[in-house]
Amino acid sequence: MQISKASLQVFVLTALGYFLAGRLALLLAIPPGYATAIWPSAGIALAVILLHGYRFWPAVALGSFAVNSYGALVWGDGIAAWAASAQLPFTIALGAALQAVVSVYLLRRFIGYPITLDTSSDVLKFIVLVCGGGSMLNASVGTAALWQAGALAAGNIPYNWFTWWVGDGLGVMLVAPLIFVYRAQPRGIWRSRNRVLPWVLLLASVVIVLLYVFASRWELARQEMAFERHAEQLYQRSDAVLNSYFESLYAAQAFFVSSSEVTPEDFRRFVQGALQRNPGFQGIAWNRVIAHAERGELERLMSRELGEPVVFTEVDRNGTRMRASRRESYVVIRYIQPLSNNRRAYGYDISSNPIARNALMKAATSGEPSATAPIRLIQERGQQLGEVVYFPVIKSGALEGYIAGVFRLGDLMSAALQGESLQGISLRLLSAESEPQLLFTADGRESDGKGEIFRRVWELGFADQTWRLEISGNQQFLVDSRSVMPWGVLATGLLFVGLLGMSLLVLTGAKYRSDESGRELAETVKQLRDAQGQLVEAEKLAALGGMVAGFAHELNTPIGIAITAQSTFKADLERLEAFTELMPDEADKQRRNAILLRMNEAATMVLDNLQRAGNLIGSFKQVSVDQSSEDRRLINLHDYLHDVLLHLSPSYRRAGHEVKFDCPRDIYIETVPGGLTQVIVNLMNNALSHAFVAGQQGRITLSVERAKKAIVLRFSDDGQGMVDAVRERIFEPFFTTRRGSNAASAGLGLHMVYSIVRQQLDGEITVSSTPGEGSIFTINLPVSLTAAVPSGKAQQAPARHI
Repeated sequence: MQISKASLQVFVLTALGYFLAGRLALLLAIPPGYATAIWPSAGIALAVILLHGYRFWPAVALGSFAVNSYGALVWGDGIAAWAASAQLPFTIALGAALQAVVSVYLLRRFIGYPITLDTSSDVLKFIVLVCGGGSMLNASVGTAALWQAGALAAGNIPYNWFTWWVGDGLGVMLVAPLIFVYRAQPRGIWRSRNRVLPWVLLLASVVIVLLYVFASRWELARQEMAFERHAEQLYQRSDAVLNSYFESLYAAQAFFVSSSEVTPEDFRRFVQGALQRNPGFQGIAWNRVIAHAERGELERLMSRELGEPVVFTEVDRNGTRMRASRRESYVVIRYIQPLSNNRRAYGYDISSNPIARNALMKAATSGEPSATAPIRLIQERGQQLGEVVYFPVIKSGALEGYIAGVFRLGDLMSAALQGESLQGISLRLLSAESEPQLLFTADGRESDGKGEIFRRVWELGFADQTWRLEISGNQQFLVDSRSVMPWGVLATGLLFVGLLGMSLLVLTGAKYRSDESGRELAETVKQLRDAQGQLVEAEKLAALGGMVAGFAHELNTPIGIAITAQSTFKADLERLEAFTELMPDEADKQRRNAILLRMNEAATMVLDNLQRAGNLIGSFKQVSVDQSSEDRRLINLHDYLHDVLLHLSPSYRRAGHEVKFDCPRDIYIETVPGGLTQVIVNLMNNALSHAFVAGQQGRITLSVERAKKAIVLRFSDDGQGMVDAVRERIFEPFFTTRRGSNAASAGLGLHMVYSIVRQQLDGEITVSSTPGEGSIFTINLPVSLTAAVPSGKAQQAPARHI
């Protein structure tokens, strides 16, 4: 299948226009950014498919795919990764193409094409069925695809669908009519709208979009402020909880510094309150510094206290707990509460762990609390990371041990966030290193909404460490904190633009119909005035014909009598002449003969002029056309005119002129053949007498063709033509350019043609002429009485020479 250059241009321009309009529209998108207030591409798609056909739906799909995959496709990770990233924009592209096709079908089915949108019912159907109903398709397909792909939270579906639907509806409502103004048929009504409709609709769309963007930005700013307050509250709560935990550890440190001896029961009672108030503790421990010489005795003492064998332990590289190897000193967990959860840690030499040893050394050197890096606690049975903060206990300048706060970071932060709502909130705790380690995460996001909208970062102090607390809000947070104002602006804007568009289309359509009616009325008035002029002219001609007829009748009798008398007088002169021949006197005979000769010549002159006057009066009488004597019948125009020209052939062939006749054979007309003959004969005589200069051999053409409501005869010559002054008076009675030359120059020939065409043949005749280029007489005859072509007739006769 070959694709024309024009079709290829339409395809490329459609895809490119859809992409560019979509990219511009997405600049107005409100987070999460999947829908916007107006989608002009939907109007472009509908207009192109309506004006150029359904075959251009792939161009719409290509443009939609391009705009939705822009910056989202995965390249360089293989075809599978690319296909996975292309699945969502491909689905949306199919929805866009389907929406355009269905919308065009609805428009053609319920409104029709060519489209005018000039009545309230058609405009209402366009807004409700096409803009409203058709635009639901891609909103539904796109929203479902986003939700299925995990890019849209379930709670955000209604708002996203509504925004998408309104955006596509406004795009069709505003952009499609703008394209119709410059491209749609019928051109008359759409061209009449190009001064008002585009600018008003553009202004309305700009106002509505700005209002929506302003309202949405305001709403987004309000939601961001709500997020800021909530995030600040979470940060303050976390910081306060950490401080309370450290206050308990400082108290335990002071307790050991001020006490000469602390028994296991004393330790349990002291830390019991702190553990109850601060459930985030994994445990609070007293870690004693023991020399190797004291190891055996302390192991036995701890065994008696615990009621089971206790030895100093350490953990190897594989994580296996084993008996601690010999070293000069140990930092063992002497007491730890709650014991039930930390029994495995009892007797563990924390100095055997390099991470813990670094923290111990730092605390001993600085005299301030020091925390380990994130580690896996010896008592940990799950997957949580832990940290231990060591508070050095120094008496009389000597280091006796360390109060240790043992934390499972997950439990610590869970306790800090207890009672706080994390719906739509994501919280992450990271170490403040060049490559931060994730310490804790709490995700209030639903599994189908992963887009981060807002984000704040704070620093949390933890002993000698600094943690980074990151709090972000997602789509679910927008859903939970959203107000109805953007919805209201969208709904109000849609209603306003719909009513405005409906009003403008109906008003401009009514104005066009009014203008057309005015033009038709003006044309009717002009026709009436022409008819009035024709009637007045016909009355004048009728009056002139009556006058001429009466004048001819009155002159005909005395002239006839004079002709009769003169004929008798001439006959008597001839007899007298014969009688005088018998006279004997030759002289008298010569005188009588001379007198008789003069009388005979006078009688001849009188008789010739009387006959000429009689012929002239006969011509005058033909000016008055007797309508009651019209002989109408159906004739084949080709055959009839051919016969007329055949009878006239001796006259024009004698002058050396060529006559060309061109008429279809299938034209039948009911007319007055005698009047038509007089018209052709007089036009031919006029051409032979006036069209050509002496000795010129020219061409005369008689052509016939059909028009909408008439048969058009054109009688033309290539002679000397006429100046404007002659052409304007050519049909006036008694007007001639050869006055007095002969009887044919009485100036009635073309006047008779004019009268016969207008009155007998019920037609019109006009003349056009240019000096030196000949003249053209155009005759329009009615075709109200035409007949079908008989079988066997030729459809078209070639031009022929007669």
